[in-house]
This record gives sequence, structure tokens and C-alpha cells, in this order.
Amino acid sequence: MMMKMLKIVVFVSMLAAMCSAAVGQESLKDVIEQEGLGWMVGEWIATDDSGQEVELSWKWAASGHAITSAFKMGEDSSIGLIYLDADEQVARQIRVDSRGRATKVTWEPKDGGAIAKTQFVDEYGQSTDLAYAFSKGDAGTMKVGAYGLENGELSDNPAFAINLKAKTAAEKKKSAAAADKREIRTVADSLKDIVEQERFAWMVKAWKTTTDEGQEIEVGWKWDANGHAITSAFKMGDVVSLGLISFDADAQTVNQIIVNNRGLSTKATWEPQNGSLITKTKLFDENGESSDVAIAYSKGAADTMKVKVYGLEYGELSDNPWFEANFN
Repeated sequence: MMMKMLKIVVFVSMLAAMCSAAVGQESLKDVIEQEGLGWMVGEWIATDDSGQEVELSWKWAASGHAITSAFKMGEDSSIGLIYLDADEQVARQIRVDSRGRATKVTWEPKDGGAIAKTQFVDEYGQSTDLAYAFSKGDAGTMKVGAYGLENGELSDNPAFAINLKAKTAAEKKKSAAAADKREIRTVADSLKDIVEQERFAWMVKAWKTTTDEGQEIEVGWKWDANGHAITSAFKMGDVVSLGLISFDADAQTVNQIIVNNRGLSTKATWEPQNGSLITKTKLFDENGESSDVAIAYSKGAADTMKVKVYGLEYGELSDNPWFEANFN
């Protein structure tokens, strides 16, 4: 019985990419509130000089350890995941847009507002360092300016600026309805193309199982960013995590960042192997020691999903799984 319970703990820990050592860690929400920037978290809207509607939102997730972001302007949209890098004490963001570009962003407080530093890559692959400055305006408004960056410093004047206002309840309802009706449109080499070519599109839905001890586990994946990203979710008892999966066209790898409500952020890679879809990552124990591990997902009978957890040595799976379960 002791070994069986140990295997269940290992399985659950891997699936959620969590570790108990993170409990009590300072959350992203703690940092943002200490800096007086909690007002930014919400839904915002504006109309630019050409009459184009711009929508921007940030929402708390994982018990304040993460923020999910969304942006939409015409046919362009993006989603993102903001989390606190505990080792470097830096707020980081992974953002994927509807054209398949995955970008990294760092956030920092400045002069009562916040600065998001990133790179803009044009259609020719040329990159430009830039920053977005967010500051609080009057009467529930937010000012946003786009600046050039040189040696980490903002240019004197913004290349672009706009004022957004907090969405009304009616505007929020309208945006939610539009999102529900939005169709997935893909271009060549999108994440959705790859998943469909490898015949794993069946996985993108909600799944659950119950252990022999009666513990329910829920895991699910959803398409986003016009098929260029997948958002993931996990829940078991009071432990939850969310993640963002994207395709790195340069490295030709599928990568994932996962953040849970205990404050741990973990990276993973995905690849097909021997009829299964394998995610490789690290498992951390309470002392911070890590082990390389993998989860193998494969299609079972009657609309079920088989999940097996393996050890990893030099990138190769162990001969036998540590644990396995069926989801439906």
C-alpha cells in the first residue's frame, strides 16, 4: 500500500508539474499588489485613430501565482501567461499570437506603472527591442505607449500611444460571446497542423479519472491563438495548474510553460514517439532536487486516454512505467 500511494503521488506530481517545496512562496499577486499595480488586472478596450477596436485583458489564475493575458485587434490576437520566476525574482511572460509568433516578455515596475520589454520580429525575421509602458490615467483609464529600447533604456518619445478604458459589463459579455464563436484558422506549420499531422488532435479536450482511493483528477487542453497555441489545465483536490503550449519554428520543438497554485513554474517539451505523445520535464522533491521524467499519452479504446509516467535517463524512457492510469 505504501508503494502504491508513492506511485500515485509521483504520477500526480508529474502531471501537474508541481512540488510541495513551493508552498508559501511569494506569489505574483503579492508582488503586484506591493507595487500598487493591481488596478491593471481586468479587461480594457479602446478605439485607435483609424477606428480599429483594441481589446486587452489580464486575469488572475493559479491562486494569484499567474496571470493569463489576451489581446485582440482586428484579425490579430494573442494569448499569454505571466508568472514569477522565483529564482531571479522577475515577472516573465510567454505570449503566442495568431500568426504563430511566440515571444518572451519581462515585466518591471516603473514610476507608478509597469514596463513590458520584448522583441518585435517582422515578416523578414528582423528583430527590434521595444517596450510597452502602462500607466494609470483618470476615471478608470489606462495609458499605453510603445517605445524603442537601447541598452535597456526607453526612447525619449513613444512611437505609438493609446488610452484604454475599463470594459463595462455589457462590453465584457459581448467579448466573451465573440470568443466563443471564433473559429480556428491556421496557416502552414501551425501547432494545430503538427498535432493533426501526428494524429493527436483527439487529445485536445477535457479528461478526468478517479484513483482507487477515490481522488478525482482532471486534465484538459484547449486550442487558442488561431491554432498556434494550446492552453492546458489540471486539477486535483485543491491543487491546480495551467499552462501554455506553443511551437518554436526555429528549434522545431513544441514547448510548454506550466504554473501552479503553489508558485512553481516548470518547462516541458512535447514530441511523438512510438505511437505516444511524450512530454519531458523535471520532477522536484521537497528538497529542491530534480529528476528527469516523462509522461506518455496514447489513445485507448472507447474514447479513453492512457497515461503512463516514466523515468528518463539521457533522454530515454525507462523500460517500465512508474505509474499508469486511464482517463475518459
